[in-house]
Amino acid sequence: MGLKEWCVGQITLPSNFKQILNSTSPATENAGGGLDVVCVGLSRTGTSSLKAALSIILPGKTFHAMDFLNGINDEESHVFWKSLEDKSATKDDIFKFFSSRNYSAVCDVPCLIYWRDIVRAHPHAKIILTVRDPSQWFKSINKALIPIATQIMRWSWMLKLICYVFYRKCFQIDLLRILFKQFQLKEFQQESTAVQFYHEWNKTILAEVPSTNLLVFDVRNGWGPLCEFLDCPEPTEPFPRLNDAAALVKHQRYVSFLVSLAFFGLFVMVCLLVWQLWPRV
Repeated sequence: MGLKEWCVGQITLPSNFKQILNSTSPATENAGGGLDVVCVGLSRTGTSSLKAALSIILPGKTFHAMDFLNGINDEESHVFWKSLEDKSATKDDIFKFFSSRNYSAVCDVPCLIYWRDIVRAHPHAKIILTVRDPSQWFKSINKALIPIATQIMRWSWMLKLICYVFYRKCFQIDLLRILFKQFQLKEFQQESTAVQFYHEWNKTILAEVPSTNLLVFDVRNGWGPLCEFLDCPEPTEPFPRLNDAAALVKHQRYVSFLVSLAFFGLFVMVCLLVWQLWPRV
């Protein structure tokens, strides 16, 4: 990894995400077979644990928000997600994007936002809806995700400046906007409306996906229901229990520090410029 990638990664990718990515890379490949599983549960309903679990029992990788952030400097990724956002992506485009990168499953944002398009490109994929106590779910996103999403969007102009200095392009910030846009919805501002959003989201999934092709899954139930649904043997190792909330909260403070550092650097440069241009007596 070069200096430019490292610098941008310090802002976009919490340190434990890198550890999880390294630990959830399967030894086998999916051989371009496309997605076998599409997970449509909202963020903070056990998606990190499910990513790790699917990476153990499926032949390819599982795409998660942390994979999205890991590829934040990939301009091809930006083109793809923009095409999904503006509805110009074809079924073939979607299939090729995931199959060419050895993914056999997807979960978490931004995939869940475009789950219908992804399912249309993979009509044989099985659907998993992760669930959690709604009140606990809101407390989790309100602590771990909404603040960092608000923070990054607030300082997007500074992040654009950093990206432009390094790349002469700012598409990374547009990718962050796509990733965090669900957490910017007005429904997420209060617990009552957020919980209503949660229930309506799950109700929509239950109404649109045939029950024979849907698993409503609480990660606390472990391997049993998941392996039965996917018709695969249960691993001997314990079901993964990943919780990245603490790392996300820590990353909020880290981003604040980096922004303060950038402001200080900008102040120093302005002072030096003024000193250089100040007329000498």
